[in-house]
Amino acid sequence: MTHSRLKIAADGSLELPVELREALGWKTGGYLEATVEGESLKLRAVEVDLFAEALKAPDPDSFEKILERQKKSREEAFKAFEEKVKRGDGPEVRPEDKPDFWR
Repeated sequence: MTHSRLKIAADGSLELPVELREALGWKTGGYLEATVEGESLKLRAVEVDLFAEALKAPDPDSFEKILERQKKSREEAFKAFEEKVKRGDGPEVRPEDKPDFWR
């Protein structure tokens, strides 16, 4: 059995010594599941499907992306409207569309 003493860093992180990682076959970038059992911490390697995890996680920028798409859509609609007006394909103005009609 391999024993090591670990020091908790100022940011709360732990560094596992190479001999522990090698004894367990853990690779850099792998994922561990941590379980507290009384005063002990149990770690075990787990396989993680990063694609599935990404689909579960909310996109923190989604609101900004929606606002950006809406802004772009408004700009495109305004541009298309201006082009129609310049060509003379603008909307027909009916008498009831004029403010004086309702007075």
